[in-house]
Amino acid sequence: MVSAVLAPLLAVFFAGGLAGCGATHTVHLTGHRLALTLSEYRITPQNTSVPPGPLRIVAHNRGILPHNIELQRGTLDSSERTTLAVILTLLPGTSGSVQTQALSPGRYLLLSTVGNQAVLGMAGTLVVR
Repeated sequence: MVSAVLAPLLAVFFAGGLAGCGATHTVHLTGHRLALTLSEYRITPQNTSVPPGPLRIVAHNRGILPHNIELQRGTLDSSERTTLAVILTLLPGTSGSVQTQALSPGRYLLLSTVGNQAVLGMAGTLVVR
């Protein structure tokens, strides 16, 4: 679990170090809490890996449009996707969270299902290893 001292430093790193970058970055977390920033048409961090087990996903909408987050098994281009966890639509400036069941190793999809936001770039990958 991320210590109380390390958590704020990670939040600053995620918000400041990755926001606005054009390149794709993979962030590796050692704890079971994933903080996401949502904006027009971006999830930050976009690619993340976490250890197996339950995961608390916390999303902050820093954009000007409503966004949500779904954790799904499958790929963006597949019609065969299974939704595992949902943070309902967040209005600008609001936050939400969800606790997942234990996640087993594999590749998962994080995306906003509001309108066509996912195809506009509001999708990312969560790898459990």
